[in-house]
Amino acid sequence: MNNKELAQIIVKNLGGEGNIASLTNCITRLRINLKSRNNVDLEAIKGYDEVLSVIDQGTIQIVLGPGKVTKVANEIHESTRINVDVEGEDDASEFDLAGDTKASYKAKQTSSFQQLFRHIGNIFVPIVPGLVASGLMLGIANLILNMADADMINEAVLESDWYMLLQSIGGLLFGSLGVFVGINTAREFGGTMVLGGIAGLLIYAPVLGDIGTLSLFGLDLSVSSGLGGLLGVIVAAYLFTKIEKFIRNHVPDSLDLILTPLITVMVGSLATIVVIQPIAGILMDGITWFLVDGMLEAGGVIGGFILSATFLPLVTVGMHQGLIPVHLELIEQFGSTTLLPILAMAGGGQVGAMIAIYLKTKSKRLKNTVASVTPVGFLGIGEPLIYGVTLPLGRPFITASLGAGFGGAFLSLSSVGAITVGPSGIVMIPLIADNNYLLYIIGLVISYIGGFILTYLFGFKEEMVYKLYGETPSQTSTNQPKQEAAASRQDGDETHIKSPLTGELRPLNELTDEVFANELVGKGIAIYPTEGKLYAPAAGTVSTVYPTGHAVGITSDNGAEILLHIGLDTVDIKEKVFELHVSQDDEVKAGQLLCTFDIEAIKNKGFNIASPVVITNSNNYEAITPVDAKHVEAGSKLLEVK
Repeated sequence: MNNKELAQIIVKNLGGEGNIASLTNCITRLRINLKSRNNVDLEAIKGYDEVLSVIDQGTIQIVLGPGKVTKVANEIHESTRINVDVEGEDDASEFDLAGDTKASYKAKQTSSFQQLFRHIGNIFVPIVPGLVASGLMLGIANLILNMADADMINEAVLESDWYMLLQSIGGLLFGSLGVFVGINTAREFGGTMVLGGIAGLLIYAPVLGDIGTLSLFGLDLSVSSGLGGLLGVIVAAYLFTKIEKFIRNHVPDSLDLILTPLITVMVGSLATIVVIQPIAGILMDGITWFLVDGMLEAGGVIGGFILSATFLPLVTVGMHQGLIPVHLELIEQFGSTTLLPILAMAGGGQVGAMIAIYLKTKSKRLKNTVASVTPVGFLGIGEPLIYGVTLPLGRPFITASLGAGFGGAFLSLSSVGAITVGPSGIVMIPLIADNNYLLYIIGLVISYIGGFILTYLFGFKEEMVYKLYGETPSQTSTNQPKQEAAASRQDGDETHIKSPLTGELRPLNELTDEVFANELVGKGIAIYPTEGKLYAPAAGTVSTVYPTGHAVGITSDNGAEILLHIGLDTVDIKEKVFELHVSQDDEVKAGQLLCTFDIEAIKNKGFNIASPVVITNSNNYEAITPVDAKHVEAGSKLLEVK
């Protein structure tokens, strides 16, 4: 039975989609609240082999296991009108522009400065797909225009309704960008989104340009449309949010709907025009002057080299998102951003480094990793290359960054611009302005070559493989290390799973959650942690991360699928007691910190701190044996898998 058929059976036996009040996708199970118990047949659902268990405790829990539960939930959503929530994502907004992107951000950035750029990322990144689509449409329109100018096609096409429609659709988002930024800002900081949209409209209101000079308290204020740009929109929408919350706390409930938005817009608009726009305008002018006039025009080749070479370090601390409003401001002023193509060279250096490592290493594991991540690097997706290979190795990250600098230096000589914010790598080629495609490609090739040469000559040594896999140089040749041999699952092979927590051990059958107690999702052990730190129990890949942070799935390099679940039913905790330090698809080493959590806060909220460690693909193994101990330290042997 496929997932679609199972989804249909579940919905039918729950009384149909109209009987389902809510459906939530947890890491191992579906949680369903029903409107009525009529026509509900839980026994029928239990009868299918794909269903591990059905638990009826008011809320129906259908246990399907990690991975499969998400696929079935997606099938339910696609074949019905039922909205499927992911536990831990408590934003129910219908206009959830950022919901799909927040979970992809690193939770490692904790300083106030890094949090600022994180907020900026949450505001702008959800808009990027629209910018890419709009930019490509404008790029196609520009290509048609150039072909007509070169007499390659009839100029009459430029007067056609379809061509004018193409241009118009391509420019829609750019004409309304302030609104979307204002909406996302209000959403990010907990305000009413439409009021944030009004803040965005205000900054770009044409009437400001018509007025020119505004008299206020005997003073003549110079006003203009667009002053302060998108930075002004962010600050204005943030101010609107603060004003809204203040007013709401001080007006009677009966007058809230009338007075709160009215006062927010009136006071916020005045503050925006009088204070925010002038200051934001000065700041944006200063930033663009430094990056464009200072680093590129005055700095020339050296400035271009520095910008490209230092961009990836900015990426690793989350500061690169802060440049999005700068790019958009340049596009607003000049029609393109010459800064973006130069920064895009950073990904080219990484690709060159990957090729050098692949040719130089003798480690089969490292070759396989490089081969799997390099293709997406050509497409401008650099995170797998950075976090999976160059950054853990150390020196290749530096040589790749320096190699990228040569591509940036070349582009700084040629004023190559991009007409919108979007992907880098070869995918950026259609977004290049003024037909400078060849110059951009040459810069990209120079970055590839620079990253390759520096990494091959100075950036990689075979002993660095130990940093990733614990392999010694003698193990990286034709003889597989013990870890790799275990992954082939020969009879009699054994591997050890390390403890992800420090604490007291208990068998799973003592737990109050029958899904874990009956080993429905796999065999393992429970730990009552005494320290609020969760570590990787083996080297591998983060296969599942829930936004709450209460559960993490690891697929080890040996093939073991390990579920780490902090506490029981802790997904219901709404306050922030978990802090993730990894994201899905991250490559991790054994002992790497995955999550920190507040044990006392969890206990004080009445939740059981018992934390199951389960091998969810237990059926692939002959035996899974916990250590014979009452206490375990993080990093020590926990399970023997054979």
